[in-house]
Amino acid sequence: EEVEDIFVSMGYDVVPGNEVETDEYCFKRLNVPEGHPARDAQDTFYIDTEYLLRTQTSCAQAHTMEENEDKGPIRIICPGKVYRRDDDATHSHQFGQVEGLVIDKDISLADLKGTLEIFAKRILGDNTKVRFRPSYFPFTEPSVEVDLSCFKCGGKGCALCKNTGWIEVLGAGMVHPNVLRMGGYDPEVYTGFAFGTGLDRLAMFKYNIPDIRYLYTNDVRMLRQFDRKDEE
Repeated sequence: EEVEDIFVSMGYDVVPGNEVETDEYCFKRLNVPEGHPARDAQDTFYIDTEYLLRTQTSCAQAHTMEENEDKGPIRIICPGKVYRRDDDATHSHQFGQVEGLVIDKDISLADLKGTLEIFAKRILGDNTKVRFRPSYFPFTEPSVEVDLSCFKCGGKGCALCKNTGWIEVLGAGMVHPNVLRMGGYDPEVYTGFAFGTGLDRLAMFKYNIPDIRYLYTNDVRMLRQFDRKDEE
C-alpha cells in the first residue's frame, strides 16, 4: 500500500493483473524468445502447455498497451503475487512484485533513473544509496539493474550481499521496440520505460530482515510487528 501511495502521488494508475497467465502474454508479448531460460520448466510453474503461474507482473504491460484503444500515453503500476522456482535467502518461490510502465513521447533513460531514485529514497529514506548497472532483459533495451547498499553490513560486504556491499532490488530499462509494436505503439513516435521490483525484497531493507524466507514462516511473533493500514 505504501508503494502504491508513492506512485499514485507521482501520477500513476494502479491496474490489476491475472495470476494465471498465458505463455503469450507472460513471454511472447514481452519479447522473450522460445528457448529462453525463463521459459524453462525449472524456472516456471506451468499448468499446461498454454497456461502458467505468472513469473512477473510485466504481463500487465502487454494487456494495458493492447487495451489502450487510443494508443495514448500510459503511466501504470501493477502490484501482485508472482511465482518462480527459486528459494534462498534473497529469493522466494512466491513473492510480491510491482511492475511499472510509462509510455509517452520523448521518454528517456534519465526519466527512468530519476523516477527510481525518488522512489527508493521515499520508501527507504533519503540516505539510501542507489547504484545502476548495465544489464540485459529481452523486453527492455537498454536495460539496467538497480542495487541498494546492503542494510546488514552498511556496504562493507557480508554473506547476505555476497561480499559486494550491494543487493539488487530492481530490474528496469527502456521498453524494447518489439514490445511497443506488439502492443500497437509506433516506436518511432513513442518511447517508454518499465521496471519491476520485489516487494518482499523492499521489506527486507525497510525492516532489516536478513532472510526473505522469514516472511513465510508463519511465526506470529514476527508477523505481529507489521501493521496493515486497514487494520485487518
